Amino acid sequence: MRAAVVGGGPAGCAAAYTLCKQGHDVVLLEAQDHVGGRTSQVRKEGFNLGSGALFLMGGIYPRTNALIEELGHAGEMVGWDAHTHVLDADGSRYRVEFDQVLSFLKMPVLSLLDKARIAAGVAKQLVSGGSSSCFDGAELARHDRGETLETWSRRVLGDKGHDYITVPYMGFLYAVPMSWLSTSLFQAIVQQFYKLRLAVPPEGIGQISDWLVAGSPGLDLRLSSPVEAVERSGTGYLVRAAGTTHEVDAVVVASEPGVSADLLQGLATEEAVVKLRGCRYSEYAHAQVCWTTDPYPGQDVSVVLPARQPDAVWGAAVLQSHRHPGAVPPGGQAVGVYFYTPPLATMTDEEISQAAVDAARAAYGPAPDPDFVELFHFERGLSIAGPGHYATMSTLHAEMPPGVALAGDYFAHAGVEAAVLSGEQAAARAVASAASASEPVPA
Repeated sequence: MRAAVVGGGPAGCAAAYTLCKQGHDVVLLEAQDHVGGRTSQVRKEGFNLGSGALFLMGGIYPRTNALIEELGHAGEMVGWDAHTHVLDADGSRYRVEFDQVLSFLKMPVLSLLDKARIAAGVAKQLVSGGSSSCFDGAELARHDRGETLETWSRRVLGDKGHDYITVPYMGFLYAVPMSWLSTSLFQAIVQQFYKLRLAVPPEGIGQISDWLVAGSPGLDLRLSSPVEAVERSGTGYLVRAAGTTHEVDAVVVASEPGVSADLLQGLATEEAVVKLRGCRYSEYAHAQVCWTTDPYPGQDVSVVLPARQPDAVWGAAVLQSHRHPGAVPPGGQAVGVYFYTPPLATMTDEEISQAAVDAARAAYGPAPDPDFVELFHFERGLSIAGPGHYATMSTLHAEMPPGVALAGDYFAHAGVEAAVLSGEQAAARAVASAASASEPVPA
């Protein structure tokens, strides 16, 4: 079978790898001059800066880790002990471990009554059950009760649990108010907290897409090839990109949902196109504040997370030399500052960059002016999985024409595992529906 994959982010690369491994003839079409999408690495003045995703999360990323193992790179992963400070509004700091959720219970700001309520809430979640997968949209939909994460968190964990556990944790991961999010992912993480182990490939998260492409036998990779149209042709499709037409039996569309909607207009149902266009995304920004001479030698805290600060502009500051040693040149340092979405509406890029410098100093202490600040600012950065999101997105699969499947992290919460899992699933759907469409109709 001949297949085209549109988009070379982790979802598209996972789909292409899966199809190639099954012996199909695959062309991967990527608009940029490199694969990786929103996980791409940017190299500048000796720094290797991640444009998006920060880390893999161990056992709650089973498919990503399985593919890395299959490709022979598991031994190259660099573990990260994310020693963390939760920074209170009054300047107090509480030491926790980001990958050990129960360590948050040790914070002295929590009273015995607070801790008892939080522990009871966690215990109730453990016995009541939740999604077995943190990033399978269909599975998450089954455990979405229509409640926002903020109302659930305050009701189950109490106000202190919400302010000092839920907000720092999920604010770092998704950068939006808790009232914008469904409960399903956080509940699944609480239920599977013992599986958390943080790690990064030696060249950064973008290397995962490189590994998938390198491990795809016979893959026809076409970079700088934005797809202009997907058209029906008999039982297959014509995919037009960069002046070339590719005749294929199946198509995996692994691009941002608005782009997917444009390509599928007239092919998929109108309801499907409307759902794709309506998929909510947040504006997203993070900045890497870079010094060629480390202003924080000997610092053992990797992450600083603000808590109980409703007007906070940033949600996390991360020492990149700890998270990913290959991110900085020898003797250098970079502090990644990750911004909440709402304040970005009134901030210029210059103001965001200056706020990042201020945040780095607030998080780790005084420092000279950086050598440079690299800003990554996306108008549509992270998908917003509010109540009902998973179910709505999951219905899209049945609304695709034969031989066409969708992939992308927007089917769950934004993340590498969501992208990789959706890519594998899309490859299977595309092959199955294309094969079904080509079967002769019984007389």
